[in-house]
This record gives sequence, structure tokens and C-alpha cells, in this order.
Amino acid sequence: MTGVFAPTWLTEHNSYRVAAWAEACSFPKTADELIAALQESVGERIVLLGHGCNIILTRNHYDASFRFVSTKGLDMLAVLADGVVKAAAGTRLRDVCRAAAKAGLSGLEHVWDIPGSIGGAAYMNAGAYGASFYDVVESVEVFYPATGERAVLSRKQCRPSYRLTAFQGTDTVILGVTLRLPPAEPAVILHEMGRIGKLRRSKLPYNLPSAGSVFRRPEAAPPIGQIMEEAGLKGFTIGGAQISPRHAGIIVNAGAATGADILAVIEEMRQAARERYGVELVLEQVVV
Repeated sequence: MTGVFAPTWLTEHNSYRVAAWAEACSFPKTADELIAALQESVGERIVLLGHGCNIILTRNHYDASFRFVSTKGLDMLAVLADGVVKAAAGTRLRDVCRAAAKAGLSGLEHVWDIPGSIGGAAYMNAGAYGASFYDVVESVEVFYPATGERAVLSRKQCRPSYRLTAFQGTDTVILGVTLRLPPAEPAVILHEMGRIGKLRRSKLPYNLPSAGSVFRRPEAAPPIGQIMEEAGLKGFTIGGAQISPRHAGIIVNAGAATGADILAVIEEMRQAARERYGVELVLEQVVV
């Protein structure tokens, strides 16, 4: 399917692996096909799916008023001169990291092994271990559905901060990202990527479907995982949704979880943070 909408199971298109059926899904292969799908959907609820790594599906069935548009097919990647790397929005972040390392370009080690697309990383300002994805972003190409215009935004225009960018809460669509990376020895880069990959896998529940961190880190309280452990919620389960026994800041699908199960666990986590620290946790994931 390219540029057209057709019924599709979304189970393999969300990292929680929640089972849901959608009447209208499109899988464009180029930016022009993506734009055509978006323009065809004016007036409907558009849901952009990168690799589905930050989304909570809450319905068993989505009628055609929901237009799911995947960017997975937009996977162009080019390593150019002077440390410049260009990637289309659907390119896997892991693939960008590998290509940069092979070319002797540093700066992406901290996002190695984070699942999802480079478009998703630009939308959320992905990061880990004190580093931000936007540390190495030169520009982001976008499309504005309301006006039909394309634009290239500088890093400053994207207004990045901790897990926030100018794109969140808008209908702006990311088409591609340009990075500028400093040189380094490939062996050194690969060693650091290996170290970070092992560290992530020792702490995070890669054995079960999840969408990573559920909430943004609170400013006036301990880390989410610590709060949940203090509240005795590590391993807490509703239906098929479970607070991971390995990392209590992450919800996993421990068996046929529904979106309602996940939302119910989220409310328990929020209540624990309110009661123990008086903070309102901010959801990092998108509810559909």
C-alpha cells in the first residue's frame, strides 16, 4: 500500500503490541506520497506512525475518521562530507547510528539502541545519559498540512528542551533530519555504543513489548522508577499491563494488554507520585 488508505491491523505497528484494527491506514514510500496522504485526510484525525514506539492505542477498532499514516517507508540515509548526515523521517535511529559510526562520526552514541525512527527522535528530543539528540541536529525538514508548505527549520527554530520540541501539540509533520557530527575513530565510537547498549539492556525490559519511559522526569521528585519502587508498585499489574519488575518507570505488555489496561496502570503511577511527592507526572507517550 502506498499513498492509499486501506484497513490494517495495527498490532505490529505499535511497540506495546496492543491489538487494534484500523479502517484507514497508509504506508507511503516517499515524502510526496506522505504529503498526498496527509492532504487527502484534511478534516480527519491524522495519526502519524513512525515505528510506533511512543503510542498507546486505546480502541479495539478505529473507523475511517482516524487516518493512520506510517513513515516507515521513508528510510533514505546519506552520509555526506564535513560530518553531515541526512536521513528521512522513517529511517531507524539504530541505522543512522551504525552508518555514522562506520563513517567515523561521533555524537550519536547516547541514543544507540533507542528504538524508533529519527523522525520520532526529532519530535520527542530523544536522549539519554545527560545528552540530547538536538546536540547534533543542524536542521529539520517539515510539512505544514494546514498551509501545504514545506520548510527547513534550524535547530534553534525547533526549540528543543528536555523531551520537548516545537512540534509537540501541533500538526507539523517531520519529513527529514540533517545532522552535523564531529569526527572520531570508528573503533572508539563502536566501543562506546557497545558499552551503552549493554548498560541499557542490563536495566531495561527488552524482553517484553513496551514504549519505553512512560513519563517525563519530574523536576521536584526522584526518578519515576524510584517513586514506584517506594510505593511498592514494581511488578504491579492490571490485565496484561505491568509495571516492569526490571525498571519501574516502564510499563510492559505482559500478556494481551489493552490500551485500557495501560491507562489504568498509568493512573496508579500518577496517584503514587501525587501521594508521595505531591507532583503531577507528565505523560511522555501519545494516547490515541
